[in-house]
Amino acid sequence: MNLDSDFCFAGAYTHSLDDKGRLALPSNLREELGRSERPDSLMALSYDAFLTLYPYEHWRRLMAEIKTSIPDTTRRNDALRAFSTQVRPLSLDKAGRVLIVPEQRAAAGLSREVRVLGVGSKIEIWDAAGYERKESQDRAVLDEIIKTRGLDF
Repeated sequence: MNLDSDFCFAGAYTHSLDDKGRLALPSNLREELGRSERPDSLMALSYDAFLTLYPYEHWRRLMAEIKTSIPDTTRRNDALRAFSTQVRPLSLDKAGRVLIVPEQRAAAGLSREVRVLGVGSKIEIWDAAGYERKESQDRAVLDEIIKTRGLDF
């Protein structure tokens, strides 16, 4: 699936959800989001062991890609339904926070302490303990890429 994006979210940050389930997005991620056609709107997908936040237009491109890449009407509708029912729109408040509803926190296994990751065209929100386990796998992948590509740092 080719979803060229103008966004370049990067970095890893430790944050806490407040008692209402609100998360303050890191300022540089908010700045990057400011390039969006709807900078105060995100689409949040609960899937796997984390929550993924997409800028509004990236989400629209993802849905359009599904519509055009799956020729079978039944499978296409199933895919659209599966994606659409797992996503929720989020709005940034004036303090740069998003409210993550209890259902999405539960689906992603989020506790109070979370890791916010900028991952290219999207933002991932992981439970801090869950990401700690995943981080060593990510480090191994990075080491392999550096070795096989001959990257010099």
